[in-house]
Amino acid sequence: MNKKIFISGGAQRIGKALVYHFHKKGWDIIFQYRSSKEQSDKITDELNKKRAKSCMALQCDFDNKESSEQFNEKLAGSIKNLHALINNASTFYTKSLKESTELDWNRLTSSNLKQPIFITKTCVGELVKNKGSIVNIADIHAEHGLDNYSIYTAAKAGLINFTKSIAKEYAPDLLVNSVSPGAILWDVNEPSEEKKKEILNSIPLKRIGNEHDIVSIIDFLVLENSYMTGRNINIDGGKSLG
Repeated sequence: MNKKIFISGGAQRIGKALVYHFHKKGWDIIFQYRSSKEQSDKITDELNKKRAKSCMALQCDFDNKESSEQFNEKLAGSIKNLHALINNASTFYTKSLKESTELDWNRLTSSNLKQPIFITKTCVGELVKNKGSIVNIADIHAEHGLDNYSIYTAAKAGLINFTKSIAKEYAPDLLVNSVSPGAILWDVNEPSEEKKKEILNSIPLKRIGNEHDIVSIIDFLVLENSYMTGRNINIDGGKSLG
């Protein structure tokens, strides 16, 4: 029986790269998506043609309580032989503290903190049984702050500390780490050339990261690591050095 991995936010960007990477490694895949049904169907069709019944997508809007409850029930029934969990899904948008509302709080904490906690709760028994691993995707600004993103960065800081807490709670039977990307890929709303130059000048390696930069570290944490737990790894081209 192939090992199984669950990846939230698996239809786009880094999550999609992780889906393809671990499938190529011979793992069976479960991934969550919110609204990218067409893209998710394309991924599952492609991967299941390569290896039958090797990839399954679960839809969930983490902002919706009913959707989340139904999702966790479906996930609980699909995790036999689960060896790895990657909490990757994230909501990210600018919002000053003065303009922030309870709705913003709910939206920015649901995918960045609340659901990673409850997805972990759903999966942890099987992961412990299989001596598996968890990787939580945080953000370098969780440690350093970012103006007009106070709720988002607070949620990511909470995720890093959740990582540390469950690493202690479930050792030695489970490895739990987080990675904190810096500027990885240009956003869908690509910044101006002037803003790009400003961003690149703030990074010692003078480039933004790509999917491979993240996937390679997560590959190590899931497939090679045996002694590191409760740690957060910055993947930012040196930006967090100051």
